[in-house]
Amino acid sequence: MLLVGAVIVWLFGLLIRVHLLRTPLGSLNADEAYTGLQAMSILNGELPVIMGGAGYTAIFDSYFFVPFVWIFGAHVVPLKLLSSLWWAGAALLMYWLAKRFVGRSWGLLAASMVWVAPGALMLLSTRAYEAYGLGLLVSVLTAFATIRIVADHELPRRWVMLAGAGAGLAFYLHPMFIAVALPMMMVPCWIHRREIRRWWIPAAGSAIFVNVPLLLWNVRNSWPSLSQPAPSTESAPTRFVRFFTGLLPRSFGLRNPGGEWIWGSISLVIYVMFLGLIVWGVVELLRRGARGLVIALPAIFCWPILSLFSNMGFVTDGRYAIVGFPFLIIALVVGVRSLVVLMKRPQLTSFIAPVIAGVLWVGIFLIPWVRDNAPDVVDDPNANVQAIVDVLVADNYEFAAGNYWLTLPIEYQSDRQVLTAVAGHPWGAVFPWQPQFRWGVRLPQTQSEVMAAAPSEVAYVFLPDDEQVDILRLPIEEYERREVGGAVLYLPLVHSVVPE
Repeated sequence: MLLVGAVIVWLFGLLIRVHLLRTPLGSLNADEAYTGLQAMSILNGELPVIMGGAGYTAIFDSYFFVPFVWIFGAHVVPLKLLSSLWWAGAALLMYWLAKRFVGRSWGLLAASMVWVAPGALMLLSTRAYEAYGLGLLVSVLTAFATIRIVADHELPRRWVMLAGAGAGLAFYLHPMFIAVALPMMMVPCWIHRREIRRWWIPAAGSAIFVNVPLLLWNVRNSWPSLSQPAPSTESAPTRFVRFFTGLLPRSFGLRNPGGEWIWGSISLVIYVMFLGLIVWGVVELLRRGARGLVIALPAIFCWPILSLFSNMGFVTDGRYAIVGFPFLIIALVVGVRSLVVLMKRPQLTSFIAPVIAGVLWVGIFLIPWVRDNAPDVVDDPNANVQAIVDVLVADNYEFAAGNYWLTLPIEYQSDRQVLTAVAGHPWGAVFPWQPQFRWGVRLPQTQSEVMAAAPSEVAYVFLPDDEQVDILRLPIEEYERREVGGAVLYLPLVHSVVPE
């Protein structure tokens, strides 16, 4: 029965993702395009350590995508589904993790809640962002290994090393994951505080080992990873409050990206009940000793730790909720189950209640969000960028520059027939606090190649409300202005056409 239920859940989650990819939300944005373009660069011999133009974020997604690019070339849908693989893996691990607390049926519910993610998180599972899906997977894996350690005083070396490596890798993937890795590690570090040889050396050694590439890169570049990615414009308490007023409601499908409440006037009631169940679950976990602490502490301390990061004030797309998501899910399931147990009806507890909870999960936190934000299917959500690519390729332009959100998708969808560079403010601007990097310049090699090309060979592309004509390298009268695919192109009138 559980296997049948798991298959149904998997198919449903897959169908929702397919639907999203067929709507305007299925368009490829620049951050996703970077993942594919970096894979192409790796295929050409580059061996980057972190995301270009930044001091953090591992790019393992690009390395994993290299074989596909090598065999099939640049395609949008496979790139966007890459993240879904990590969510599927996280859901599978969630089952093995959650069933230690709530049993098999409720464990399947917890896994289902990860795979059939709510609201903005479901959309995020179709975004090929570096490190986000992998960070989710590694966080769940680290929690699983850590629970094995705190429950086994023999300290099996393989689990100790896996826990240490997982915590270290989570930090390498993206510093924000330290918000859950650190609270998790506090539990075995306290329990085994005197075990220098069996705990501290293998665990710390594994954490350091997986970070060797990042450490060496920092040594060569004067430790840029120690700097915040953005200057602080608001206080940590302000960001902390926004997590609960903006981030979590959006990520769990109760608010739209614009801030409107999905369920109208009763949304706050649903939200308060939802948070109440999580709090109840956290209390139950705290009563279960060391294993419960491994889940409860990240669920509690994730948010104040995240609020210390200056760029965490951005809540519109719900992306940062992914850090604490699996721990909130376990707390939620534990809370719901504990309330059902109070009814003292074994059949309800073991089978019927998890099914009802799953139906309510989909009906309250997912379907209404999809209905409001992605109701319409289109022929090709990436048609606008493809139209720009078609014009540039037809007119034999090998180089284009302009808005970050347009240039990288153009380069990827053209399969690098058109090389691009970001230009204009703020794209390409220097970080005052990290002068060795430029915001938006993710691929320095192609950036340099485009900017070194003759002005007559470089087309410019802007969003309609952001035509930065002051950055054009030729007088404006020497360009043809053309509106294509919802963007504005400036094409040099004097352009050397390469014969076919």
